[in-house]
Amino acid sequence: MAAGRPSKPTHLKKLGGTLQPSRTNPLEPVPDVALGLPPEWLTPMAKEYWQEIGGLLLQMKLISYGDTAAMSLLCDVLAQWVSVRVTIAKRGRVYELLTPGGKVFRARPEVAMEADLWRRAKTMLTEFGLTPASRSKVSALVVKDEKDPLAALMEEAQ
Repeated sequence: MAAGRPSKPTHLKKLGGTLQPSRTNPLEPVPDVALGLPPEWLTPMAKEYWQEIGGLLLQMKLISYGDTAAMSLLCDVLAQWVSVRVTIAKRGRVYELLTPGGKVFRARPEVAMEADLWRRAKTMLTEFGLTPASRSKVSALVVKDEKDPLAALMEEAQ
C-alpha cells in the first residue's frame, strides 16, 4: 500500500499559515536553529554547498543540528550531480557503437546517472523549502497574533 503525502513540519505549517492545533503534536521537540560542521566524508565541493545552502537555511531559520544527515545527503547529491555534468560536457551525451548492422548511437551511462541525481537533489531541495514551488508554500512574514476576543470584550466593558 502506498504511503500518503509526507507530513509537513509544524514550523513550516506555522510559517505558511496552515497550522491547526488539533493536527499538531503538543510534545513535538522544537530544536534550536543551528548549522553544525559538515561531516568529514563530504567532498570539497559538497562542503561548499554546505556553506552556501546552510547559510540560506540559517537566514530562513529552517535548519537545526537534527538536520545534519539530510543536509549531508543534499550537499553530497548536488556535488555528484555537478561532477556527472562535467563528465557529460567533456564526453558528450551519446557514444557511437559499431554493430554488425552498422553504427548505433547510445546514451552514455552518465546521462541516466545525471537524471537520477537530479531527482534525488530536487527531492532534498523540496524537503528544505529550497525550490520555487516549495518556497511559495512558506511565508517568511511573522503574523502578529490578533487580540484575544475575550480580552477585547473585557476592555470594552471597562
